[in-house]
Parts: sequence; C-alpha cells; structure tokens
Amino acid sequence: MKKFFAFGLSWLLAHVAVPAQDAGFSFDESPFAAFGGMASTDASTSVEVYSSGNAKETADGREFSVLLKISMEPGWHLYWKNPGEAGMPLSIEWTDVPAGVSFGEWRWSTPKYYELQGLASYVYEEEAYIEIPVKVAVGTAGTLTLKGTLSWLACDDNGCFPQDRAISVQIPGEASAEVFSEAETAFPKAGGLAAEFEEKPGIVNLTLKKTDGAVISDNARFFPESEKFSYAAATVVPVRKGDAVVFALPLNEGEKIGGAEELVGVLKDGNAFELTASEIVPAGTAMPAAPEAFSLDFAFFGLLVLAFAGGLILNLMPCVFPVLGLKIMHFVGKAGTDKKKVARHGFVFGAGVLISFWILAGVLAVLRSGGEQLGWGFQLQEPGFVYGMILLMLVFGLSMSGVFEFGVGATSVGGSLTEKSGYVGSFFSGVLAVIIATPCAAPFLAPALGSALTLPLVPSFALFTAIAVGLAAPYVILSCVPALLKFLPKPGAWMETFKQAMAFLLYAPALYFVWVLMGQIEDSFVQRDLLISLSVIALACWIYGKWATPWRSRFARITGTLVAAILFVGTVWYSTDLLYGKKTDEWVAWSPEAQAEALADGKIVYVDFTARWCTTCQINKRVYADADLKKLFDDAEVVKMRADWTNKNATIAAELQKYGRAAVPVNVFLKDGEEPVILGELFAGPGTVADGLEKINGEKGE
Repeated sequence: MKKFFAFGLSWLLAHVAVPAQDAGFSFDESPFAAFGGMASTDASTSVEVYSSGNAKETADGREFSVLLKISMEPGWHLYWKNPGEAGMPLSIEWTDVPAGVSFGEWRWSTPKYYELQGLASYVYEEEAYIEIPVKVAVGTAGTLTLKGTLSWLACDDNGCFPQDRAISVQIPGEASAEVFSEAETAFPKAGGLAAEFEEKPGIVNLTLKKTDGAVISDNARFFPESEKFSYAAATVVPVRKGDAVVFALPLNEGEKIGGAEELVGVLKDGNAFELTASEIVPAGTAMPAAPEAFSLDFAFFGLLVLAFAGGLILNLMPCVFPVLGLKIMHFVGKAGTDKKKVARHGFVFGAGVLISFWILAGVLAVLRSGGEQLGWGFQLQEPGFVYGMILLMLVFGLSMSGVFEFGVGATSVGGSLTEKSGYVGSFFSGVLAVIIATPCAAPFLAPALGSALTLPLVPSFALFTAIAVGLAAPYVILSCVPALLKFLPKPGAWMETFKQAMAFLLYAPALYFVWVLMGQIEDSFVQRDLLISLSVIALACWIYGKWATPWRSRFARITGTLVAAILFVGTVWYSTDLLYGKKTDEWVAWSPEAQAEALADGKIVYVDFTARWCTTCQINKRVYADADLKKLFDDAEVVKMRADWTNKNATIAAELQKYGRAAVPVNVFLKDGEEPVILGELFAGPGTVADGLEKINGEKGE
C-alpha cells in the first residue's frame, strides 16, 4: 500500500519536477489527460520537451524537430517502439495541430534487452530520447503551437503505471543545442550497413556487413522494430559468413514478413547502427553469395580437441579395446613381414572408419536441410528440440551406465565383407569397427549429433572427422609400429568401470537441457509431467536392457522389446502433446454486466485485471496452470474473468478506482454481500490465489 500512497501523492511532484526552462514547451493548465478515465502519473519518470529554433529549409517548406527527453529513477524503465513480449511504447495523440503541419517518422534512442522471470522486452533505463520531425508547409508563417497528450508506461519489477500528460509545444522554439547534441549521441548511427535477407518458414536469415569494411563482432545483437519477430530475436548470436554475419531471426508463430520495410532495426555492436529499408535487399541481390565460412576461434578448436579425445576414448570401451590388438595382428597376418603393406592395411582400415563417419554426417546434413529454416543455434529456442536433446543424452547415458546396450549382436553384421582378401577386407573392417563400436560409440556421438544440428555444414563435418580420426588413430599407429602392442594394458573390469563413469559426462548436459526447457515452459503442470516422462523413458530403457537381451527366450525378447517400445513411443507422443497441444481458455471476458450477472447467481467471481504490456501480469499468470489451484476453482465453481487493459478502457479504469488502484496487476475475489478480497501485486505462487479463495469462502458464514 505504501507504493499506492506514494503514487497518489506523486502526480503533483512529477509535474513540478519538469524543468521550467524547457524551451518552447509548457503544460496545459490542466496537466493531465485521462488514461482510461483517470489521471495516472508517477514521480518515477520525468519528461522534458524541446523544439528546435532553426528550420531546415526543404522544397515543401520548413522542417523542425520536437525532442522528448525522458528521465527515469533507478529501477524503472519504459519501452522502445517494439516493446517485446510485454510492454507499451510511448505515444502522442495530437489534439490541436495547425493547418500545414505534418509529422515525420520518429527517431528513437538505442534500447536495451530486458528480461524478468523469462519475459523479455526492449526498454530504456535511466534516460531515453525521441525526436519527432515536424514539417511546416510553404506559406505557413509565424510561431505555431502544437497540443497533444503524451502517454507512456513506467514499470519496475513489481508493476507498471500508465502515465499521461497534456503538452503544448511551440515551433520554432529556443532550443538548447547542448540537449540536441546529447540526444544525437544516443540515437543509432544512420547508414554504414548493407544487408540481404532470406525468409524461410518461421525464420528470416538477415545477413549484415558494414560498408566501411569494419568487421561486425560475434557479440553484436540485432533489435528488429517489427513485432512479427519473436521477443528473443535480440538474443540471437550471429554466425560468421565470409566478411558478413548472419542473424537467424525467429518469427512469431504464423507470421510472415512483407518485405525489407519489416526488417529495419538497430544493430548493437559497440556503437549502435540503424538499418533502414533502403539498405536491405533479397538474398543474392546486394551481396554475392560467399562460401560458407566458420570462425576458427579458440572455442571451436577446443570442440575439435574434445571430439578427437572422444574418438580415442572409444578405443578404451569394453566393446572395442579387446579386439584392438587382434585386429592389428590380423593385418600382420595378411601382409606377412612387409611392414609397408601392414601400414597400408592400417591406413585403409582408418579410411573405412573415416568414410563411415562422413556418411553419418552426410545423412544428418540431409535431414537438417529439411529444417534448415531453424538457423544455427536457434533450435535451442524450440522446446521440442530441447526435449529431444534431453532424451538423446539420457538414453545414451543409461546405455553407458549398463542399463542396456545399443547394437547387441552387431558383430555378425557384414562379416562376409571383412573376410574378403586384400585392402577391401581391411576397408570394410573399418566400416564394421564403427558398427561394432555402436554400443559404446553412441553415447559419445550424442554431443556430436547435437552439435551437427546447430553448426554450419563444414564445421559439422569437421567435428565428425575429428571423432573418426580419434577412433582410427590407434589402429593406424599400431599398424605402422606393431611392436607398440606390448605396451597396451590388458583388458579387464576397469574398462566397464571407466565406461560407466563416462556416463556422467552425458547426464550433466541432460540436466542443463532440462534447465533450459523449464525456462521455456511457463505451465508448472506441464513442467511436472515432462519431468515424470523422463522417468518413464528410463523405465522403458531398463525393460529393454533387462528382457530384450540375446540370452533371453524368444518370448521374453519380443515382449520386452514391445513393452519398452510402447512406453517409449507413448511417452514421447504424450510429451509432444504437452509441448504443442492446444489449451482451452476457461476465462470469461470481464464486463460490469457479466460480473453482476454472475454475482446475482450466487457465484464467486475472480477478476484478473491485466494488460499485455504488464510484465508482472504475465508472471502472475503462470500460477493458473497449477493443477491443485484449478481443482480449487472448479470445486468452488469460481467464475474466472479477465479484464484486459492493454488498450485504454475507461470502464476498467473506473473499476480499478473502486479498489483504490491506479495500475495493473489487480486480482480480486468477489462474492455478493461480501467485501472484495484483493490479492497482492506479485504472486508468491499458487498459494497466494488459494488463500484469497479461502478467505472469500471463509467469510460466508460470518
């Protein structure tokens, strides 16, 4: 209540705080314009309005500028022209504009990316500038007065407060050159960029480069102005392509861009650069297609080293290591005492391993081409992909832990090919080595499979090549120097222990992906079921490993495989439905008439006063997915109503005033003959709402 007391007291202070020296600007005698039927302002934000004194002469007349300087208290913010997932940008409704006056496109200072409990927006903190070009037609002389209502949304982490203020500004004015100079440094730089775009289902690949030859850094971010793009667009990491970078910008579901004008935005790369429609052309028009390149930075080099090490470790697995020495001796037996011939057999064997991995990489590349529109790295913004990665890591980790094995009986596959004489036999021995290694190789391939889906084509092939070289290296080296075989440790139980320990290298990223998925799913009920589904998947793997092994009876193998498959497929199907299934909306649109009718019927009414631009409102909505809370509402036959204040609505504003509130969120329980139960601004959890319902019910018998 302290905030609302300060809120009610502060509207006078907020206007006193506006500098009296603002050249060419004044408040009307009545400083407020009604926002939804009430005055609402707050000392958290102050606005200064300036107008330029010297006109820019054009063929059509003169051109001036009106400059807004908005200052915010620490902890408060307001929104850019594209507010993001929640918010509302500043606007002006001109109420008195002299004849011959028109307005140009606004210039906005560079925003920041802001995230609160998973909801992302584009905001201003501390200070913001907006410049409005004012065109005065030829023949319109003298000083002109413009009047209008300035509206904006001031928010902190606890709530949002709509602000309105009536303004009157004269042009020309006696503007402060210093203020206009300050504003110029805050605006994105015009020009300096060249761009091409390619739209695919669900995504737009925007290729950018600087015309002065400067390199755009890997830390650059792009803020699109169009709300057709996902709010997460500003988090997209660019991928280098020759002398340019590519931003894979995700579109909101069902959206398509109409052309270059919907791709304008701001590139933040040290300084900020404005990308205009005139600088953007369809793919292949402005910039010739360059061979796909990838930055050979330290991180990627480290990834290659890890891939090579993973290939080497495969040779220490129980299904590979025991046959390592036997295979080399087999080469020696084929070539006799000819050391060069033995070495050639080793290299041919290595070629078989390498080509097998390349085939796997090629298959994945073909599969990915069908969904290439997801871009590079954007898959991790897709809950279905993240859930798939969790399953991949979990299943392969369980395999390494000994719950079950991939490829049991694979040693008999292709045996006739490996027995062929000469180099053909050695080549297919390499191919078969990859197949035989499947029970142990599959877990180590899991990170490679994930990376193959998130890396460009060439780095993806390089990654698989590194694994193949790691697997084949001991065979090649020992073929060249067979005497080294005596230094190999003897196979034993230590190999199984080592393999099981390696499983935790997969459980760790699985848990990381679980954390990512929980951040993408707002519904706590869905979160719970997805976590339970992982246990069912583990159960399916255990059943397969327990009853589908070769030493079981035919009936046991068939039954075990069938039960495991039903559990696995059924769980994945159910999880997909959880991730993408349609949700039914049980909320009723609020109106005084609907509320009165429900109360007259003896119902408990719960009203959620909310708005799209209210971040706290969006966070509070998560509690409604709780199964226990849903049951409480159903048992009490509560009528749930939603009053959407995204747009101005005098009726909703007047209703809020009844509860002594001036901003959303406001959540209230109502019952005929009882005092309203008003909940707190930010829910601590479903219990906050449940306590309110208990209170309104508890007053029934009083």
